[in-house]
Amino acid sequence: MAQPPTQRDFVGYGETPPEFRWPGNARVAVSLVINVEEGAERSIARGDKADDLAAHWIPAQPAAVRNVTLESAFEYGSRAGIWRLLRILRKHGVQATAFCCAVALQLNPPIAAALVRDGHEIADHGHQWDTHTELDDDAEQRLIVASRDAIKESTGHVPTSWYSRDGLKPGTRQVLATNGFSYESNSFNDDLPHWGSGQGNPRLPVLPYAGDTNDSGLFKQFPTATAFGNHLTAALDMLLEDPRGGPSVMSVGLHPRLIGRPAYAVALERFIAHARHKDVWFATREDIVNAWLHITTAEQTTAGGSPAS
Repeated sequence: MAQPPTQRDFVGYGETPPEFRWPGNARVAVSLVINVEEGAERSIARGDKADDLAAHWIPAQPAAVRNVTLESAFEYGSRAGIWRLLRILRKHGVQATAFCCAVALQLNPPIAAALVRDGHEIADHGHQWDTHTELDDDAEQRLIVASRDAIKESTGHVPTSWYSRDGLKPGTRQVLATNGFSYESNSFNDDLPHWGSGQGNPRLPVLPYAGDTNDSGLFKQFPTATAFGNHLTAALDMLLEDPRGGPSVMSVGLHPRLIGRPAYAVALERFIAHARHKDVWFATREDIVNAWLHITTAEQTTAGGSPAS
């Protein structure tokens, strides 16, 4: 019986992923991602109809009045948490990728300056931590361009990639390719970079992100920092020891209002120290994509195929 047509790719690399190693002969590339969102969330104080303050350890209550206590828990990320996180990364000499909301950088210029100073990759996470899937293509493009330009103004760097709060629409990758983004991260479907699939998709690299190795689990499935740290370590060790051929990428999502809390920060520092003794390459997402492009293009050329474009 014929299979129904689909624009989705269920096969990917399959049982035989490409055989290569990351720089330094590493088997696993670890991508740390800082989500810079504080100040870009919906807020009654800013004139929005409702607060958008639930993404931390204090549960928000639906209300049409301002809740200053909830606001303060969100603000911890920009006032204290981000600086503890950056200190840890500097201590270990690790560069991360910053998914930046434009308004968050505008409200706290020292964060923008510190990210650039420390060599972290600047990526686009929206203008005001916006949702996009309900927008038409033109409205989405206007919002993406606005956030891109505002982030460039705050940092002096054109964002390399774009990550949506609520995911992609079928036409989003074309918008990204048309407006100068070099890759995108709105996928959870693999352990390696790949080319976006589906009719009408541009030739744009995709570096999948991860939802489980993400500190947002600290107010969901991980009851303690130790549980979160153990999960990170288990994920890394599996990728290192897996008999599956080839390399892998491990993405770790970090939110300063969460991982910046002292006990949670310890879990991250212990994970980095553990990984430092393993066959691991800590890298920005841009560096991972560029290494993948360079290695796979060279392999295709050597094999007599057409280089990736």
